[in-house]
Amino acid sequence: MTNIPRRSLAAGVGLLLGAMAVPARSQQLAISATTLRLTPKPLTFNPDKVKGLSADLLRHHYDEIYVSAVKRVNALNEELSKLDFNEAPPEVVAKLKSEELASYNTTILHELYFDGIGEAPTQPSGLLAQAMSRDFSSLDRWKAEFMATGRSLSDGDGWVILSHSARDKRLYNHRTASVSEVPAGSTPLLAMDMHRHAYEKDHGSDAVKYIEAFVQAIKWTNAERLYREAMRL
Repeated sequence: MTNIPRRSLAAGVGLLLGAMAVPARSQQLAISATTLRLTPKPLTFNPDKVKGLSADLLRHHYDEIYVSAVKRVNALNEELSKLDFNEAPPEVVAKLKSEELASYNTTILHELYFDGIGEAPTQPSGLLAQAMSRDFSSLDRWKAEFMATGRSLSDGDGWVILSHSARDKRLYNHRTASVSEVPAGSTPLLAMDMHRHAYEKDHGSDAVKYIEAFVQAIKWTNAERLYREAMRL
């Protein structure tokens, strides 16, 4: 019998056991993956008291669009947590991951949208007001650019997003025609939904009236908080 040193034999047995354990470990990871569960954020305003946007419109937007997006994120994460990524066809992964991104971005943008609406209009203040004056010359010029960007999406899709770029240390108004087009490396501070579901119940196809109403209803406290947090990063 060949004389194999104990250390070499132990190492060989360890490698063999490790190789045998790989499929079991992969299966365990597929089954026990952490499942993200999101909970809809409650509205921070009374829909009956928002000027220019009806309570019926806001409640429909919240219940049928935002809450549905949260439920879709949870359903997709449940499905992904059970998926064996070692065996899943690429087209299945592509579909699920694309839907995951779209549903998650939809959720986040709607939370920004609703958190930016108030019962009484306010003006930007503090550090955010200073940054807006610096990066857009004035609040009026910011408003003109933000509203013009919204009008460029009046075909019934997209978002206008006020963001802070960590790279450039400045603010931007971004135009996104899809929820998959989010500004990279930026912190979104305020979002205006330009899909028809955001205004059709009140204004039909007249996006311009909706844009004016939204800008008048902006509550800046949430954007100011997010900007202060972004500045500390």
